[in-house]
Amino acid sequence: MTFKSRVPVANVRDDRIAIANAVRAKSYAVAAAVIGRSVRRREINVGLELTALSFADRFADAIAGGDWSILLTWVDGICEKYPDMAVIPRLLSAATSTVAGVVSELNVGLANRTSELDVVAEEIERIIRRPRVPAAAVASDTLDEIDVVLGELVSRLEVSDPLTAEHSRAVSVWCSRIGKRMSLSRTETTYVSRCGLIHDIGKMTTPPEILMAPRRLTAPEMNVMRRHAEDGGAIITAIPLLAQHTPAVRGHHERLDGRGYPDGLAALKIPLAARIVSVADSFNAMIGNRPYRQPMRPATALEELKRHAGTQFDPEVIEAMNDVLTKRS
Repeated sequence: MTFKSRVPVANVRDDRIAIANAVRAKSYAVAAAVIGRSVRRREINVGLELTALSFADRFADAIAGGDWSILLTWVDGICEKYPDMAVIPRLLSAATSTVAGVVSELNVGLANRTSELDVVAEEIERIIRRPRVPAAAVASDTLDEIDVVLGELVSRLEVSDPLTAEHSRAVSVWCSRIGKRMSLSRTETTYVSRCGLIHDIGKMTTPPEILMAPRRLTAPEMNVMRRHAEDGGAIITAIPLLAQHTPAVRGHHERLDGRGYPDGLAALKIPLAARIVSVADSFNAMIGNRPYRQPMRPATALEELKRHAGTQFDPEVIEAMNDVLTKRS
């Protein structure tokens, strides 16, 4: 459901920006407070912590942009996605009051904000209470804790760079199709697909002026950009539920000839999942829009992959991608 902004928003832009920046600056403290107030010890997990962080992000985006539908639509989506998780309504209620508390500590435009935030809180409670259809018919592995964490990580990436988040979702789909074509098991295919989804998560740490530059990067800028593979590996390693995905996230820019980064791995020292993600990532990048060039036709992109088979890319993965694109999978 997409919400129109039914909540009156004060129009003092400087006030709104100040509040948004304050919430972003305290987002980790907010998340910790929310978890402490709403989540029982046995329920605590990384996915819920990321959900609390994402609430703070969406709140800041909504108040900075003067559009509460940003937050309300996200809240509705979380409730719709996890209707069987009783902790979610508690967490969202606690997040609403916790962030309102942060705002109440400010001296910026408080007189004009109290009624506005009260209406927002009422709307969020209404969304939380709305009956949801249980997800009993959905396969259990689509609602497990790993997917909660993955979803919230990509949501946070989307806040900083929507284009990269969109690209990551597409790469995940290509990885799944390649995996099936290579006769990987369902578990292996799911693993590879998840690796594709978070392969660029390290770009959350890349400076925006480099990440969104409307031109080709200079050599020093490219060196900074390349750190996303190593940074992404560190982010994933720090999350126990996702640590098994680290080799593919860190290694998706390695090359068969050993000239890749960050570790200069060669041939079979590069994990299969990383070799699959590398092909899916490069293909989707070539067929996507970029500020400095037009997208390639899929057939042209495929020929470019083939041209680098055996040096940059695994020939078997290229063959599988060829079969996917020629509708033989």
